[in-house]
Amino acid sequence: MFKKSLIATAVVGALSASAVAQAATVYDQDGTKVDIYGRINYMITSGGTQDLTPGADKTSGSEFQNNGSRFGFRASHELNSDLSAFARMEFRFNADEVNRDAMQVRNSFLGLKSQQLGTLTIGNFDSVYKEAVTGVFDNYENEGWVTHDGGSTSSRGDTVAYATPVFNGLQGHVQVKHISGNTVLDDDGNPVKFGVGEADNSSTTSTAAAVTYTWEGLYLAAGYNQSKDVSDRGATYGGGSNNAAGEDIWGISAQYKFLPNFSARVMYEELGSVNEGASASAKKEIFGLGATFNYGQGNLYADVYDVSYVGDISSSNPWAIGVDYRFSPMRVYAEIFDEDASGENIDDSLLYTVGIRYDF
Repeated sequence: MFKKSLIATAVVGALSASAVAQAATVYDQDGTKVDIYGRINYMITSGGTQDLTPGADKTSGSEFQNNGSRFGFRASHELNSDLSAFARMEFRFNADEVNRDAMQVRNSFLGLKSQQLGTLTIGNFDSVYKEAVTGVFDNYENEGWVTHDGGSTSSRGDTVAYATPVFNGLQGHVQVKHISGNTVLDDDGNPVKFGVGEADNSSTTSTAAAVTYTWEGLYLAAGYNQSKDVSDRGATYGGGSNNAAGEDIWGISAQYKFLPNFSARVMYEELGSVNEGASASAKKEIFGLGATFNYGQGNLYADVYDVSYVGDISSSNPWAIGVDYRFSPMRVYAEIFDEDASGENIDDSLLYTVGIRYDF
């Protein structure tokens, strides 16, 4: 009881002091440690791809927006010299205006970590495919990252993952997402129940796996995400869903630090199969090339892609560039993204973003 009261008191104190502290340990005793963290992030955007069809929503005008503001808790407990238990809860909220919207539950999970046995994680988290393969291109505060899996594909809920110990720079990662057949979605996206025999409502799973290798300034990764399509059976995803365009996402990536302040990266992704009814404009193959330069007070980063599509559409070349300036714990940033979209009644303008972010 005393420990619970102490934690509650410390959390209140940490929340009130968050404006002046970049991070806060709210409890650290008897092998148990609890941290609170978060960010306030605002941006102003203008431009971007606009649907010119009469009656379509206007999206390209300037707008002041919340940009993923959040807070969360991290906890760990040392069970012995090699084994520790850990947990995390994270919540996202709309911080740019008064509102009554409920907070979004983000990555929240628990698990066990051992240097000798590896790491077991259970709950709601980004896919091991994204973490291993495509995450090296996740450098933008707003738009600019082009991928088949931004972390939610066949993950972020009802998932179990295991990472092996690191052996001479080599590490393996596997995960399984459970997809229940107890509740399905109707044509309007509302959850409904089916009786026994009314549908093929058996549960199923979708898997992902990756292998990573690190040696000095070199990072290599290869991965697979099954992204199982369950639209034709009585099962439904909880949390992150499958990639609507197709199953069997394959990808490889590499990053190399040529200098202490300069690194370059490359990535290739493809769909192994295309789902029936997939949009002709859905991405089939993605090739990416990028680099990051640290100039001392922040980073300059840029990426360019070659994208081919499911339908008979010419390939496109989206690109993005950004820069940030950091004065800890705050940063300001400016980014430009060209989606290179084409099609009837489409205005493909550059998307401009400027913003400010405070981490605690």
